[in-house]
Amino acid sequence: MVKIIISDRMSVIVQCVSSILIATTVSMIVNWRMGLVAWAVMPCHFIGGLIQAKSAKGFSRDSTVAHQELVLLASEASSNIRTVHSFVYEEQILNKAKLSLRAPMRISRTESIKYGMIQGVSLCLWNIAHAVALWYTTVLVDKNQATFENGIRSYQIFSLTVPSITELWTLIPTVISAINILTPAFQILDRETLIVPDVPESMKLDRISGRIEFEEVSFNYPSRPQVTILDSLNLSIEDGQRVALVGPSGAGKSSILALLLRFYDPYKGRILIDGKNIREYNLRWLRKQIGLVQQEPILFNSSIRDNICYGKERASETEIVEASMKANIHEFISNLPKGYDTMVGEKGCQLSGGQKQRIAIARTLLKRPVILLLDEATSALDGESERVVMNTLGSNEWRQGGPLSKTTKIIVAHRLSTVANSDMIMVMDKGKVVEMGIHATLIKENEGAYSKLFHSQTKMKN
Repeated sequence: MVKIIISDRMSVIVQCVSSILIATTVSMIVNWRMGLVAWAVMPCHFIGGLIQAKSAKGFSRDSTVAHQELVLLASEASSNIRTVHSFVYEEQILNKAKLSLRAPMRISRTESIKYGMIQGVSLCLWNIAHAVALWYTTVLVDKNQATFENGIRSYQIFSLTVPSITELWTLIPTVISAINILTPAFQILDRETLIVPDVPESMKLDRISGRIEFEEVSFNYPSRPQVTILDSLNLSIEDGQRVALVGPSGAGKSSILALLLRFYDPYKGRILIDGKNIREYNLRWLRKQIGLVQQEPILFNSSIRDNICYGKERASETEIVEASMKANIHEFISNLPKGYDTMVGEKGCQLSGGQKQRIAIARTLLKRPVILLLDEATSALDGESERVVMNTLGSNEWRQGGPLSKTTKIIVAHRLSTVANSDMIMVMDKGKVVEMGIHATLIKENEGAYSKLFHSQTKMKN
């Protein structure tokens, strides 16, 4: 967009410069004395036009800034219309809107007077320039140094280029500003990424088996380098194993999933998949082997079918329906007037949180990943839907292949009932694994972190 703006403005600048040069040449040829006078009075034309252009632009900008509070209030109230209605807050919103209009009204009155005075000054300068030029024309005619026609013709040729001079002066800052905007953009484009998706270029493997190891992994987010997220983490997950990560918020659970997908790289330690450093895999190829379902899945503004098909290009209708049934969403979709062709709206706004999660799960099941990452993937589901979905994810029937068809699953959940049947539960705190074991063993530790979490959730239910 910025490049288009610059190219468009540059063409206008070339046009303005050409117009000024041609007008100057022709004016001097017709009558050089009148041409010089036209140049002499040009500052009046130029200053008058510049004052008008600048004042009009400033007046418009001031009006926009003054109404910014009202725009923000209207936008916020519209996007949270249900909350506004539920608290019967309509009158208060309208009163706030009226109050926010007082300042713009006061500013508009002041600016209108200012704008009128500025327009008067600029028009006065223009008229002075015309008066001087016409007076000098009569002087030249009286002295027989020019005919009246040539004097007027010479002046008019040049005076018609005044808008070009004014526009040229106003466009140059725009181009400079656009170049300043482009400079950091070019710096970003020229910057070399540390995570290159196509190195190495190809992989000889068809699939991975899904064995995962973290060796002394330490990690900080680049935007918060002073906060340690993972602290010398050691983790080993066998292929086909169902592992749950539990613990308080900020313990580093979701960061483990982000590192496996190589959204980030650890600053210390190694992450191995099938005994091979994750950095040695082609990133695009590796991500095709991994499926991710997030707590707040993002759906695209298209049909349900298109959203599910993100998991696999050119998926057949049978595959789509099969994945939907295993995500416990097929019945709901079938009852919609347009079925799988129903539009979900922007970010899935036409669906509930649970329905969006189930569509996201269906999308991932269609992908048939070797490693499945579930980050609070069933938090918005009811008990029955969660049971059906977790039973599906707990089995390997939806994977196809030979003896290596088992899927490694890593489940992040705060609701411990979701992970009770996991092969291994790892309790994390402050970037480290503090407990490890199966559900039946961990709840027997009365002073253990998992046992405390489990009993506190049980008390809340009761």
